[in-house]
Amino acid sequence: MLMLKRSKKQGIGWDYIKERHPEVVDELKTLRDWDSVKSAIPESETIRDYSVLALEAVAATIRELRIDREMLAERIEILNRKFEELSSSHKESTHSLEKRIKELEDQLAELEQRTLFLDSVEMLVPRLNEIDERMERLSAEILRRVEEHYSKRMDDFIRTYIEERLKSFEGELKRSIFGVSVNLSETLLRIQQHYEELVAENVRLRSVVKEREELKRALAEKEREIEELKRKLAVLREMSKRVNTLSKRLSDYEAKLAEMSRIQKELAALTGTRDVDEALNILKTQFIPKSKFESTLREVKGILSEIEEIRQENARLRIENEKLKEVLKTLFQERLEESVGSESEETSSSSFDDNKPG
Repeated sequence: MLMLKRSKKQGIGWDYIKERHPEVVDELKTLRDWDSVKSAIPESETIRDYSVLALEAVAATIRELRIDREMLAERIEILNRKFEELSSSHKESTHSLEKRIKELEDQLAELEQRTLFLDSVEMLVPRLNEIDERMERLSAEILRRVEEHYSKRMDDFIRTYIEERLKSFEGELKRSIFGVSVNLSETLLRIQQHYEELVAENVRLRSVVKEREELKRALAEKEREIEELKRKLAVLREMSKRVNTLSKRLSDYEAKLAEMSRIQKELAALTGTRDVDEALNILKTQFIPKSKFESTLREVKGILSEIEEIRQENARLRIENEKLKEVLKTLFQERLEESVGSESEETSSSSFDDNKPG
């Protein structure tokens, strides 16, 4: 009986598993909780049953899967929060863009109104230099014309007056010198000539004084006109400065208008429509500004990459779990066969002992 018990089939051991199934041992060592699994080896060796080791490995695998699932759920929650933040930021940027476009539309309307004013003012600008030059020549021109006018009038007046006086003296002399000698006539003629010269000089002097007074009054009037024209010229120059300022602002508005047109073209190219409101609606629903959300997108891509890695790791663990199940199944089958063989041997041994003579 003792010899038969010694010849019984020995159960498998850890060394047998390492020798015959090294890949299983390598896979078990990849578990995070390998130390806990490894601690079950002595117990399994003692009771000659590796079900404890298998159950410990399955439990460790389940723990790893649960931890991975919790980490995945946490990362998905973080991703959802970041998507919500991204959506809020996108709404704020869209609202800001709508506000900016409204401001540009208001500025464009104001630009159109001011353009109408500039069109009317623009006609005055070419005449400013001409008015300035005419103002410089105006003083000399006025004096020349006044001098010519009054000189002509003085000449006409003196000539008419002298002719009238000559006719009057001629008649008086004819009436008074009949019967008088030639010497007396010559004396009277000289007196008449001298008198006429005095009268002409007196008239000339009076005319000069009168002309001088009139010229003074005309000059004062023209000086007032010149001052008024200078004032108007200053107003026109100030208007010219304002026109230049408005021209610069017009250039700025034209640049903004060109920028607005470029934005509309880019919106049309991006969305396929030239209507700004429709393009904005398309941007709200389909587009996210890359410049503002690039970092978030990179982070999202990183998280998605991590999720993919976790998914691949999960698939790998699932494959390893299947392998472990196959190994455990093989171990259980071998253990079962060993138990059945042992029971058969014990039954045969018992029958042999019963048949042995007393």
